Amino acid sequence: MASDSTDIIHNGFRHHVFLSDVVRETHPVPISQVQIELTITVTINFLCFDRVPALSLPDTRQETVTFDLLTLWEGRDQLRRILAPAFASVKIDADNPWYGIMVDKITRRALEISDWTLNNGYNCKVLPLGSVIETSVLVSEDTLVFLMGIRALEESAAEFERDNHGMVAAQESSVREMLTRVGVEDGGDEDCTVCLEAMEAGSYAAQMPCSHMFHAECIGKWLKLSHYCPVCRFQMPH
Repeated sequence: MASDSTDIIHNGFRHHVFLSDVVRETHPVPISQVQIELTITVTINFLCFDRVPALSLPDTRQETVTFDLLTLWEGRDQLRRILAPAFASVKIDADNPWYGIMVDKITRRALEISDWTLNNGYNCKVLPLGSVIETSVLVSEDTLVFLMGIRALEESAAEFERDNHGMVAAQESSVREMLTRVGVEDGGDEDCTVCLEAMEAGSYAAQMPCSHMFHAECIGKWLKLSHYCPVCRFQMPH
C-alpha cells in the first residue's frame, strides 16, 4: 500500500458493512441457493501537511466478489481464501494485519443481515452487501508528488485504452519551443516519472512549462502520445 522507503503513520480507519437494494422474489428461495454479492470499496486518503493549505490525494479502488450464503457458516478461513483475490485487487494483501479484522467484520455483519432479511420474509437469490473501507495516511510532500505522478500515469493509460488510442499528441512545434534544457543539480534527487528512473546529477533534463522535469528521450516519446504532463496534467498545445 505504500512505498517501502516511505514512513507512513495511520491516522484513522473506518470499515462499514451494509445491505444494498435487495431484489425480492415472489416465491421462497432455499438458503442453499442464496448468494452474497459483496462490493468492496477501499479509499485511502493520502495527507500532506508540509504545505499550507494541506494537500490530499484520495485513492479509491473497488472490486465485487460473489459467494454462497452457506460459506458464512463454513468458517472464517474459508471466507478469507475466497475474499483474498478481491482484496488483493484493491491493494490489501492477505498478510496485512487489517485483513483478518475486516473479514471478521464482514462475516458478522453478513450473518446479521442475512438472518434479518430471511426472518422478515425477504425472498431473494442475491444479498448485495457493501464493504466500505476508509483510512487516512500521512506522507511527505515528496511521496505525495510521486503518488500524483503514478495517478497521472494510470489515468493517462486508462484514457488511452478507453479512447482506443485516441489520445492527442502535443504539437511538435510546441514541444520544440516550450521544453527547455536544464541541468540536474546535486542533491536534487529527481526521478523521471515516465520511466521512474533517477536523473543523475550533472546531466541534463527536459523541463515542461509546468516546471516538471524528465529525461529528454522519455518526455519526447510521451508527448508523441499525449499532450498532458505525466505529473500534473498540464496541457501542451495539440
